[in-house]
Amino acid sequence: MNLTQLKTLLEQGESENLEFKSSTGSLNTGMQTVCAFLNSTQGGTLVFGVKDDGQIIGQDVSDKTRKEIAIELHKIEPYAKIDIEYLSTETDKNVIILTVQPGDKAPYSYDGRFFTRSQSTTMRMTREEYGYIYNQNNMTLWETLTNNDCTLKDLDEDRIKEIVHTAVFEKRLPTTALTASIPDILTKLKLLVDGKLTNAAVVLFCKNEDKQFMQSQVKLARFKGIDKKEFLDTKLYVGNAFDLYDKTMDYLTFCLPVAARIEQGNPIRVETPTIPYSVLREAITNALIHRDYSFPGGSIAVAIYDDRVNIMNMGALPKGIEISKLSTEHTSIQRNPLIANVFYVCGKIEKWGRGTLDMIKDCKSVGNPIPDYEEIGGVFSITLPFKEPIRTIITEQAQEVIILTDRQKEILHILKDGPLSRHEITAKMQPQLTDRTMQLELTNLKKMNLIISNSKAKATTWSLI
Repeated sequence: MNLTQLKTLLEQGESENLEFKSSTGSLNTGMQTVCAFLNSTQGGTLVFGVKDDGQIIGQDVSDKTRKEIAIELHKIEPYAKIDIEYLSTETDKNVIILTVQPGDKAPYSYDGRFFTRSQSTTMRMTREEYGYIYNQNNMTLWETLTNNDCTLKDLDEDRIKEIVHTAVFEKRLPTTALTASIPDILTKLKLLVDGKLTNAAVVLFCKNEDKQFMQSQVKLARFKGIDKKEFLDTKLYVGNAFDLYDKTMDYLTFCLPVAARIEQGNPIRVETPTIPYSVLREAITNALIHRDYSFPGGSIAVAIYDDRVNIMNMGALPKGIEISKLSTEHTSIQRNPLIANVFYVCGKIEKWGRGTLDMIKDCKSVGNPIPDYEEIGGVFSITLPFKEPIRTIITEQAQEVIILTDRQKEILHILKDGPLSRHEITAKMQPQLTDRTMQLELTNLKKMNLIISNSKAKATTWSLI
């Protein structure tokens, strides 16, 4: 760096990644800032010999000065390489420039204490910040641990065999896997180490709720309107990742209506889900494989509103991935490689970082708004807006598009067998409805001109139009 470049830099003023010190008389606080830069995602530059307002005053630099700087840098743990430059000023004094790259072994400490940067201020790191940074930079550690209580008999053997069959069909495991033992399969997938199950194996396949981690859960809710003021329904499931995936998809398909287009001359209704199922599957899978399982109190939260679905899970984006990159070609970085690999071999994900791009494409293909991504305090959130608020009727090309609930779809499916009485329809439904609820549903479907009632003597039957 030359003097002209330095002056240009100083014109920016102190910021989150730039700090001035008048002299190495403030060496101690300066090293705290170096430590904070190492713990940040941007790094930073510390300049000695410059006033707070950016005026260059310089300072004398002796062998003693260089030695003092080296001693203080040695107090930073773990070791980090810091670039130091001594630049002569117009007054024959020196400016000392320390350029700090973000460390890859964070959290870093200086003299036994941890520091972080907030705007232009250096401060002590809180315990929560320390834990968050530690977990971010040791993201593969938790899933590889083997200090859980789960044993082979606690695993869902049928699920493992199902995964293997799918993986062989997808050509992501060799055919020899079909005859391999469960321990051999788990060992190949690095889920069994020295005869002990890894945490990843528990998350993926443990069917014993008493042995499953408390954070292996998903909270599901359907709210009335567009806020959380009133619940219409709520569920909480604990289980392995594949069970949670199935139950979450079942809940979403049950709660989200399907637009049934009635085309003249075509007895088969053309059905379009509120959100493409491919998008829902990708969003749920991402939440399961990218979440931070090291937090015992964490969970996946799925909220359904009248105008959107929101999915949140503990775990910020990995280093190197930013929110803005999710809408463009980007590198795939897995927080939990062992868990992600099992989802990969059975064909539920790819390894090329295209999942978010495919979601955008699939939303656009049906005219839906694209997904909205957000990261708040270590929590990742994806919002999937609807094209139209649910429970509405819209007109498109002079044809009526009717929003049906899953229960109404089931009634229509049952009526394909021919005219049936209310009691006969009720007997075929799971779960069965009360007479009052069934009558209400039939009346609503009749108002939509989807079914008709036929009265004969004392009996009334219902059939498709």
